[in-house]
Amino acid sequence: MGSKYAVEIWRVTKTYGSGDAAVVAVNDVTLNIGNNEFFTLLGPSGCGKTSLLRLIAGFEFPATGDLILDGENITGTPPYKRSINTVFQSYALFPHMTVAENIGFGLKMLNKPKSEIEPRVQEMLRLVQMEALANRPVAKLSGGQQQRVALARALAPSPKVLLLDEPLSALDYKLRKEMQVELKRLQAETGVTFIFVTHDQEEALTMSDRIAVMSGGKLLQVGEPRDIYNNPADRFVASFIGEANFLPATVAAADTTGAALTLASGATLKGPIADDLAPGQTVTLMIRPEHIRIAGGPPSPGALAGTVADLAYIGTDTYYKVRLADGASLSVRRQNRPEDEQDYSPGDAVALSLPASALRYLQE
Repeated sequence: MGSKYAVEIWRVTKTYGSGDAAVVAVNDVTLNIGNNEFFTLLGPSGCGKTSLLRLIAGFEFPATGDLILDGENITGTPPYKRSINTVFQSYALFPHMTVAENIGFGLKMLNKPKSEIEPRVQEMLRLVQMEALANRPVAKLSGGQQQRVALARALAPSPKVLLLDEPLSALDYKLRKEMQVELKRLQAETGVTFIFVTHDQEEALTMSDRIAVMSGGKLLQVGEPRDIYNNPADRFVASFIGEANFLPATVAAADTTGAALTLASGATLKGPIADDLAPGQTVTLMIRPEHIRIAGGPPSPGALAGTVADLAYIGTDTYYKVRLADGASLSVRRQNRPEDEQDYSPGDAVALSLPASALRYLQE
């Protein structure tokens, strides 16, 4: 019986170079990825996510630590002996072969009999909905079709884990959105663990069961998309996952009902309950633009007075940039509804309400 985890990563470190030129690409990472999970490694370029993916694949080996696949230590195992396949951004298809020949190529390399290869190829063609294109050379396919062939080829040998290294980045926006849905469907139908690398936070939020946010070779936070978005561990995660406003504040009072917070302008806000708050303590508040309520006229008690500095209409929403009395700016996003009775223009005086339930205290 296998492990309850598809992949276990124990205190893995990967360094490139030596001496003063050494770069720590993966820094003491410990992580468990479950069976049948769509798991995403998310972070900016150079954060270590692709290096970690290459360690799992066996294209690189760690300086320290262990890698476990389905309960078996694979730290020193070469790539071809791991039940892991990888889909790259470039797809790496054979242009002189047909769709069916590309899908069956890996099975041939594993010396599978023809009687096993042909039905498996047909099964994969159905899975990626390309039966009608089985005999077409891949050079004559669109980018989205080539993506499907690469996925089918990688899934054909029934790997325990499929690694996906930014496979959608070369596609246009509309096709990328379609392929996000397609990837999630393929993962659910096959039951294979997908480990997906991206720098696109919207992509990660859309597809993932869980996300690991990385920076500087370290894991900053691991969790479900909703939890990471609503409860970021620190300022970097808050700003990388979506858009966020940050406000420095001082705790004026704190009790079991919440906190009274004073901003630099002297305005006060009601904050959520937190066990470790004390009067006089400085904190950083975070709130998402869509959680701020905007209204015209002078502010009611607990709201902030501001002036619309700029706006952008984007169809479903309008983004406002509102300047506060102390010169700080807040981003506000309001959904556009037919029944909305008022829009705001640059120069308009507005009042911003920041619900205590939407405020978060952040570590720097």
